[in-house]
Amino acid sequence: MEQGMKVVFLYGGSARFAGTSTSEWDGPALDGVHKFILFLAQDSEQPRQTLALQELKMYGFCDIELEEGRPISPESLNDPHMSPFRQHYEGAFAEGSSLVWYP
Repeated sequence: MEQGMKVVFLYGGSARFAGTSTSEWDGPALDGVHKFILFLAQDSEQPRQTLALQELKMYGFCDIELEEGRPISPESLNDPHMSPFRQHYEGAFAEGSSLVWYP
């Protein structure tokens, strides 16, 4: 991989929303446990679990159960079933990460 080139990894899991986010966002109800997918732009082709955990804590989550990260292929976003995730992929490149959470 070229230096400075970013790869977006997906990290799934579940966590409790504690509400202590470092930035404002439309998060879930306090103390609820939610499944999530974290889209994380990173400069490594290897999963970076520690970085993903730090990012989830910045979103305000605790008691995190994190699955191993895997890279997402940009071509996979051309599939019509994947179109809802395209904005999160692009958001990860623009902001460093993007989070999808489920009730």
